[in-house]
Amino acid sequence: MSDVVPRSRVRRAGIIYLTLLAAGTLGALLLAPRLDDPATVLAALLPTWGGAYLAWTGYRAERTEAAAAQTPEAVADRLAVAVRHEWEGEAEVRRLTEPYPLPVGWRDADPDLAETPGPHPHGGRGEITGVLTAGAPTRLLVLGDPGSGKTLFLVRLLLALIERRRTGEPVPVLFPLASWDPTALDLRDWMERRLVQDHADLGGPAPAPYERLTLARTLLDRRLILPVLDGFDELPAETAATALHRIARALPAGREMVLSSRPAEYRAALRPRTGVPARLAGLAGIHLEPLDPADVAAYLLHDAGGPRAPAARRWTPAVRALRTDTPVARALTSPLMVSLARTVYNPRPDEGHAVLPDPADLVWLRDRTAVEHHLLDSFVDAAYRPHPRRSRHWPTAQARLALGFLARHMERGLDGAAEVAWWKLRHAVPAALPKVLAGALLGVVAWLFEGTVMTLTGQFTSQDVAADWEQRGGLGIVAAGICGGLVCGLAAGAAITLLCVAAAAPGSLPELLLSRLADTGALTLVGLIISGFAFGARPRLRRPSRWDRRALLTGTLAALCYVAAFGNACGIASALLYGLTAAAIGTDGVPADPIRPVARLRWHWSAAGVARGLLVGILLGASIVLEGLVAYALLGPSGAENIAPADPVAACWAGAQLAAVFTVSCLLVHGLRAVPVDLAASADERALLANDRRTLGVCVLTSAVIGAVVIGAQGWCAVLWGSTRVWGAQPTGGYPWMFVVGLIPALLTGLAVGIRQAAWGHYAVARCYLAVRRGLPYDLMGFLADAHDRGVLRRVGAVHQFRHVALQHRLAEPGPE
Repeated sequence: MSDVVPRSRVRRAGIIYLTLLAAGTLGALLLAPRLDDPATVLAALLPTWGGAYLAWTGYRAERTEAAAAQTPEAVADRLAVAVRHEWEGEAEVRRLTEPYPLPVGWRDADPDLAETPGPHPHGGRGEITGVLTAGAPTRLLVLGDPGSGKTLFLVRLLLALIERRRTGEPVPVLFPLASWDPTALDLRDWMERRLVQDHADLGGPAPAPYERLTLARTLLDRRLILPVLDGFDELPAETAATALHRIARALPAGREMVLSSRPAEYRAALRPRTGVPARLAGLAGIHLEPLDPADVAAYLLHDAGGPRAPAARRWTPAVRALRTDTPVARALTSPLMVSLARTVYNPRPDEGHAVLPDPADLVWLRDRTAVEHHLLDSFVDAAYRPHPRRSRHWPTAQARLALGFLARHMERGLDGAAEVAWWKLRHAVPAALPKVLAGALLGVVAWLFEGTVMTLTGQFTSQDVAADWEQRGGLGIVAAGICGGLVCGLAAGAAITLLCVAAAAPGSLPELLLSRLADTGALTLVGLIISGFAFGARPRLRRPSRWDRRALLTGTLAALCYVAAFGNACGIASALLYGLTAAAIGTDGVPADPIRPVARLRWHWSAAGVARGLLVGILLGASIVLEGLVAYALLGPSGAENIAPADPVAACWAGAQLAAVFTVSCLLVHGLRAVPVDLAASADERALLANDRRTLGVCVLTSAVIGAVVIGAQGWCAVLWGSTRVWGAQPTGGYPWMFVVGLIPALLTGLAVGIRQAAWGHYAVARCYLAVRRGLPYDLMGFLADAHDRGVLRRVGAVHQFRHVALQHRLAEPGPE
């Protein structure tokens, strides 16, 4: 679906305004040292931020007015176009109208299953529109035996409903119930999530007076969505009665709806063993009938090119068997089996029939189950046979292996949904692997970036700035702790330690190794603390019995490593303080668990977030001051610097500068929030992946601008007001390097937030892991798209499901993974 509201112009204006504001402020700060009174620059800048706030308020108001320009009815009309386009493409892939729509027969459902008689007293046969009485409200129960074509019936019904829909009327939307957990979510809440997932623009705010609701919820509340609920029988049997209660509550009598199910499962839900049974009031019911053998024979022959075509003559034994009570005749009364038979035995356009299997083989199978299994087993081979119109081809063996794994993955229901989505494949990967890889990546990037920036700063600004490659990379450990917790931080520390040992002189290896191990533990805890204050609930003291013993152990080991490395008590205070804080206060944050692709980032501003950032900065900055006092007591004012300067004044300035860095990091982690809004109209998985990947660049760029300006300005002010050391260097000369150095923590924080919130990184790990360990195609995205084009998978919004549940169950049967 295209943008629901025209927000591109106001967003572009906001970006230009923020860029000009940041550039102007940075330029003023860089010119200030050349003036006689630099402090006047700060005084001149202060009023500009008041005007900046007013301009920002106007920008937000303009966005709100732009969002209000669309009424819910207009949004529904746009949604109808998107749904129609989506399912017309699906019908084309499934060849529902080729050579012509297969005639469907139905009769009234049993009286104990439906509240009211069906649309026609004696049933019918033919087009789907014949099911509906002209002008009557749609509240229909569609029952059918396994393979009776319920989903195909619903797709054709949905297209017919959209065809007869008028402007401003409800939009029929198909919802696969297999991905709903009725014990955890109300039906309308789940439908809202599905709408936002499949049409992400609907996750944006609704116009007045519904600003507190999403567009999806507004459409549901205003009855502008006609739910077409497919696959009630695919819900677990133990939750079926609960699901029926929730459906009856969310869609009471008078609400239009369509529900499909197998009769046995629906009857069992109406008669639960315990509790009061629920019924859907005012629901008309139909039961899909088996196909007529004459219709099946005519359909298969016509699909093969007509009764006199060479490909059609191959059907002669099978067509004769359709007139008798044989296994093949009983099997081909199902639309599913007919669809499989035409795919397996009939040639497609531009495809010869010489290499095709012979349909006469069906006649000799012993029973109906054998016929069905034979067709299901042959379908994958038929879907992946070479075709001149397909430029790319996956070997049939590899395709069967990949589809079998995906089917078993869906059968296990690791994420509670019987569907394939690229951002959900992380469930097939060991949970620790993405964290370890992200930590190693952040560690290597931090070590290289920090060392390179410090080297270039020393060369181009004539500053006393040493590269000290064996001491670099510490901020990468903090970023890794923010990104993935303890495991991620320790992985980053291990990678950085190896790089530092490789760059160090041989004589200093023991002390260097111990100090880097100590830094790994202490800085990982810093990342945990920042993450917890930024993401978690209000910080609260835990009971001693609920302390995080892993954090406490990490802090203790870091303290012991500091003692062994320095030969004194330096480092103990900060390591133990970090360990106690992370263990005793509920600041562990929330795990990185992206549930869907990221559409864009939105700055989440709150007074509580600012307060948390300042609290983190004060806490971590105070630890540096405390370390400086310990060093002063042990070594004197001229002692060597270990964790903090031994001079109390210098320690205070170092603590203030470090507090500013961690405050900004906490604010960035808290403020950069991913939201699924403003996504262009497409359910194509490649577009979602590209958009999700692009978000990481936006996150890093935003962090770089904000962090460099704030941290650089803080260093500029520190020198202006008396500090003699900034970031461990003497500021004798120009000031631009302060802002350049400020890029280090800003970029690393943005990278950590982007990896944590975006789903594409998890997908990249998953596809590599599955290619190496399971033999799946490396281009998994292309494989899924190709499987959809071949008719093996069907696309439901932004996710894939198997075209037939029976095919999924067959592929998921035990076999080598």
